[in-house]
Amino acid sequence: MKKGLIYLAVGVFAVIQGLSACAPRVVQMSPREGSPGTTVSLSMEYLVGWPRVEIGGRVMDFSQLKLLAQKPDRREIPGEELVWIEDKILQFRIPELPPGEYEVTIHDDKGPPGDSIYSFLETTAYLAFPPVWPFVLRSNAAQVPLRVLPAP
Repeated sequence: MKKGLIYLAVGVFAVIQGLSACAPRVVQMSPREGSPGTTVSLSMEYLVGWPRVEIGGRVMDFSQLKLLAQKPDRREIPGEELVWIEDKILQFRIPELPPGEYEVTIHDDKGPPGDSIYSFLETTAYLAFPPVWPFVLRSNAAQVPLRVLPAP
């Protein structure tokens, strides 16, 4: 009985580690502070869906963001056409916010904004293919700190 519990604990730990390893991750952020209107670039790994950014209660959906491939030879490809497994650069402008410290949350949504049918079909298709489960059954958000400076 004790041996079975150990195997179960190790299995649960392995699943949690596997799922969290494929969560979206910010590798680099530039700049880390700026006034409203400043463009912020986030180099990201494992961003596979349709991102939206939340900061200070403001939400910017995919249409308000710019998504680029990290590879220079693929930078001209529209964000909607990027391959889901490639690393990306996510750009957004700092919204009109009072100066202060903020937490930026990058949500990795499964499908275009407001299209729940697309999201359902895409998730269902991925669930039918076990090798991509870590990308489907995972945390879908990453967070980074940002300092908003006074407007010039």
